[in-house]
Amino acid sequence: MRFFEIVLIFILVIFSTKFLWSAKLDHSLKIILSASISSVAFIDFMLHYLIEGIRWQLTIIYIPLVFFIIYEVYTIIKHYKQENSEVESVKSKLRLGISVSGLVIIFLLIVSTLFLNSLFPVFKLPNPTGSYSIGTTSFDLNNINQEETFTPEPSDTRRFMIRVWYPADQVSNKRPVPYVLSPGAFGEGIERSFGFPSFVVSHFPLTFTHSYRDVPLSNNHSNYPILIFSHGYGGLDFQNTVLLEELASQGFIVFSINHAYESTVSVFPDKTVIYESEKDESHNISSSLSIWANDTVFLIDQLEITNNDLIPNIFWGKLDLSKIGLLGHSFGGTTSEEVSLLDDRITCGISLDSPHMGHSLSMNLTKPFMLMFGTDYGNQELNDSVFLNAENKTFGLYVEGAYHYNFADANIWAPFLQTIGYIGPIDGYRMLEIVNQYVTAFFNKFINNIDSIYLDGASSDYPEVAFYSRN
Repeated sequence: MRFFEIVLIFILVIFSTKFLWSAKLDHSLKIILSASISSVAFIDFMLHYLIEGIRWQLTIIYIPLVFFIIYEVYTIIKHYKQENSEVESVKSKLRLGISVSGLVIIFLLIVSTLFLNSLFPVFKLPNPTGSYSIGTTSFDLNNINQEETFTPEPSDTRRFMIRVWYPADQVSNKRPVPYVLSPGAFGEGIERSFGFPSFVVSHFPLTFTHSYRDVPLSNNHSNYPILIFSHGYGGLDFQNTVLLEELASQGFIVFSINHAYESTVSVFPDKTVIYESEKDESHNISSSLSIWANDTVFLIDQLEITNNDLIPNIFWGKLDLSKIGLLGHSFGGTTSEEVSLLDDRITCGISLDSPHMGHSLSMNLTKPFMLMFGTDYGNQELNDSVFLNAENKTFGLYVEGAYHYNFADANIWAPFLQTIGYIGPIDGYRMLEIVNQYVTAFFNKFINNIDSIYLDGASSDYPEVAFYSRN
């Protein structure tokens, strides 16, 4: 729990025991203490609201806390209006019963709050380990040459959002951006796509990233290598923020594509909101793969155009287009495989717990590639068809205890997800470290020509990773 939340609980305990410990105090002293405790409670609550932000998990302690503050104010006002010794005498006889009852009730409320907080905490993103600060920005692209097949209007063309993380110099006097940039649309999207009530994720915006909006690109180098990320089917462009921030801190410019109509939610600069489309027969998985691959290729095409007003000008002349890596989770990893096979501009790629479809079933990988997987897509029959036929350096990494969503930030979103089987038994922060370590090592090796011991074989640092490689 956060600092001001802990103070709130401590104050609530004091309030609930006041009738007991105040019995021996002078009446005037009681009023002074009531005023002091109420003032501290009010100030702490306001600081909690302004700095940390209120959240639904603490509602069951907000209510009695507000009641106690109002009651203490009422007591103070009553004292200055009239002192009634007879009533005070009656109160004295009830103090023990009131105090015990209050303690029991407050204890139950605090335990319930702590339980909810343990299931749905305000999670904290691990610190990136690279030498760069991190900038972030976003923009939309419109491929006027591609019809949008998810809408009935023939004149609609393909439009999608891009989120970017990039290396920046030291940033001062700016606050990092929150984890969720559009809370309302995000909550609605989660409810539509996954069935969880929107309020369950209403605290996500209280988590802050390590990225700063629209700060200048670092001047340490004349240009930087490019990585392009694709989320999972029905996923989010920021679902792997921990990994993408790590890569940006290491000196990569990372473009994350939000594949509209097949992501949880897309929010455009003109306030247009597009949620995940309901599936029908006209949009099968093969057509989706083609759409996602076209989105990726179109982004690369636009990055190649000099002075392109569709791309933020902080990137003009700063992109090393000879070094382009792809990565993705689930269907996004399938897309990485597809594009790496069809586009000669791609240097290397990674798929995170991805099924193999499209051209990867009929063509051999000819570029360095890493297949990282857990129990969901970790069977040999599925992966060997790609791994054993690869014609370039290829890695196969199986992570013990990892389920499908462990390859995204869901590792630390909520322990509740582990209870219902969305994520595996592996520790969430440990899993994020493993993914960061191996993904960074791979791209540093095949894009920046920097060797890593983690690509030489199994490592004692990560015994839960079964390591396979072939030339």
